[in-house]
Formats: sequence, C-alpha cells, structure tokens
Amino acid sequence: MNWSNSLKERIVNELKDYEVYFSADEVPSGADFPEQWRGFGCSKVDSGNIPAEWKNFAEVLPWVNSWLAKCVIGTVLAFSDKPYLAYVYSDNGDLCFYMGGIPLGVEGENNVQVQWLPQKLKAFYTTLHDGFGFYIGYTMGPSRFEDFVSIKDLCDEDYPALPDMVGVFSSGAGDYLSLAKPPAEVEAFIWWHEEPDVPTRNIDLWDVMDSWMSIFLENSDSNDSILV
Repeated sequence: MNWSNSLKERIVNELKDYEVYFSADEVPSGADFPEQWRGFGCSKVDSGNIPAEWKNFAEVLPWVNSWLAKCVIGTVLAFSDKPYLAYVYSDNGDLCFYMGGIPLGVEGENNVQVQWLPQKLKAFYTTLHDGFGFYIGYTMGPSRFEDFVSIKDLCDEDYPALPDMVGVFSSGAGDYLSLAKPPAEVEAFIWWHEEPDVPTRNIDLWDVMDSWMSIFLENSDSNDSILV
C-alpha cells in the first residue's frame, strides 16, 4: 500500500525539521539507516513496516503492541542529526508521530553506561530503538539514551535518603520512571517532581510504562479507515 499524496503533504508539513522519506527506494545512496527499518512505509503491521523486534516486547508492553496494530498508519524515515523511524498515527484527526531512534546494537551492549540496565530494557535499546517517544519533546516513552537524567540533578535541595536514580521515561510534565543505579539493588520508581522525597517504590517498570503510554495515546484513531 502506498502513501496518498494528501497524507504525504501533511506528514512533510508536520515534520518540518526532518528530511522525510516514504519508502526505502527514495533514500539517497550513502544515507545510512538500520537494515531492520528497510520495510518502512504505509501498510499493515504484518507487512513489515514496523520492526519485527516489537514482538519481543509484546508480553511486557501489551497495550502498546495493540496500538501499533490498530492505530499506526505506517512508518516513515525521518532524518535530522540522525535517522529516526517515525510512527504515524492520528489523534482526533490530527497527525502525530512517535519517534524511534537507531538501536544501539553490539556497541551499546558493551557500553558500560548501558550494561547496568535490566536485561529486558537493555534489549529494547540495543535491538529495537534508542528511545521511543512523542515527536514533540521525545517524552511519554522510553527516553533516548542521551536524555537519561540524574534525579539528583532535578532536586533543588539536598538529595533525600534514596538510591541514586536515573530517569529513563519522562512524563513531559516533570515526573519520571526511574531506576536505581549500581551499586544499589535494581529497583524501579515513579519519581514525582512535586513530592521528590516520596517516590513510589518497587514498581513494575514495564507495567507502568505500558499504562502511562496507554493514557497518553488513548484517543488515537483507528487505522481501519485508511488501511483497507
């Protein structure tokens, strides 16, 4: 299935800061992007426009995987400083996008700054996407590795008696899903910017991630009328 001219125009107008490509054969030679993205385009999920690696996270992100199938219209390759896979969807008739970064791959697997992540989350970053967030601010999804933030740096006063935490998912409104860094035991938190001393402790990171994304994306339109 091909993108309609009207959809192309709307996508390009919305992604003004990117060079946008609608199929792999449009991409200039020498423009490097992951091989697993090569099937990007306007089509059903099982046609390959969405990386097959998403299936490895269906159990921990069930709502998000359902959204990919029911609401995503397709994917486009969007270049800025580096390539992103942009997932196109509609929210009450307005075109919106989630941006997936280049998976970190073997280099990321061996990066000491990535190795401390829980195994499943590390697999997300190394095999699927380095971040997957709303195109305005790259929030409401797993943060890009470059956007990981030390919770200590967000505290105006002395850091409370808590483990050293790193925010790995931003709500866009100041709250973070966070992980304790070694040598502390692996623990996940919701860090609330209005109550920095009393984060919600021992959360299921994936369960809350799936829930927060479902709340943000709950008004997404079905793709049935477009993908026929």
